[in-house]
Amino acid sequence: MKDYYRKRAVIYGLGYEYKKQERFIKSEFDIVGYSDRNEYEIPLYVRPAGIAQLSFDYIYVTSHKLFAEIKQDILNVLKGKVDEEQIISFDDVWGDFRHIRHEWVVEKIGKISAGKILLDAGAGEQPYAPFCSHLKYIAQDFGKYDPAECKKGVSEELKWDTSKVNIVCDIIDMPLEDNSVDAVLCTEVFEHLKDPVPAVREFARILKPGGELILSAPFCSLTHMAPYYFSNGFSEFWYKEHLEAYGFEIRELIPDGNYFKYMAQELFRTVEMSEKYCSFNLTQEQADILSQAVKIMSQLSLMDSISSETLCFGYLIEAYKR
Repeated sequence: MKDYYRKRAVIYGLGYEYKKQERFIKSEFDIVGYSDRNEYEIPLYVRPAGIAQLSFDYIYVTSHKLFAEIKQDILNVLKGKVDEEQIISFDDVWGDFRHIRHEWVVEKIGKISAGKILLDAGAGEQPYAPFCSHLKYIAQDFGKYDPAECKKGVSEELKWDTSKVNIVCDIIDMPLEDNSVDAVLCTEVFEHLKDPVPAVREFARILKPGGELILSAPFCSLTHMAPYYFSNGFSEFWYKEHLEAYGFEIRELIPDGNYFKYMAQELFRTVEMSEKYCSFNLTQEQADILSQAVKIMSQLSLMDSISSETLCFGYLIEAYKR
């Protein structure tokens, strides 16, 4: 990993992601300016077009989700005045300890033949619906979660809208015929079920012979979506035991992340946790130490062999009904 310590940087993006990263950013860079699509009345703020007037080494984009889009916007606005390599992200500085789940699920959905029936079980706000346009998509959810009901655990959404789901029911008793769907998608749901085994049985009931199950759940997780949080995760042995017992053949079972990525994630979260649970703002020196610790974990992750057998974010499973 490249060393960016005390390099001159313009920080681009001052919203939610910036607030999460602020202490780490200040521990790493010599900040010469701030910019954003929206204007802020703060010291050192410049409009995007004004970045070229500053003397900087890098433009640091705080958004993971919009990084590629923002990078292209910056290149368009500052034509010839900034090199592509000067626009960097969190991953460049502290390493990539994000989940691979989303890309994996999207890839699996894309390989399902057009016209097939897919049930999104525990669909919530249906994040994967946009990738199912080639399928007959059915969304199911129990429809009871309310972020205002219980605020224990890690930060959650301010609102949660499941009004667009097709079927509101218990996941273990769905109004679908036996052998009626071609694929079941169930992502990050099992930890919110009092007992996930009946859900496995229900999937086996409604899937056609040869039907596909695309499944993910945590191996280890923090309290979230309370009070509907009943388990912090499941091991690979849990899936092998219960999926095979209900007639599934596991074709793929891969870990998402590893020990060092998980540790990097939680070290990064320490700033937020100390403020929430200790009412204590870490000193800049302490934030500097955490920043270096996150980098160490990310570097070790690049050297890792199979630490995921001890700790990972979760497992990604593709199985077929026999």
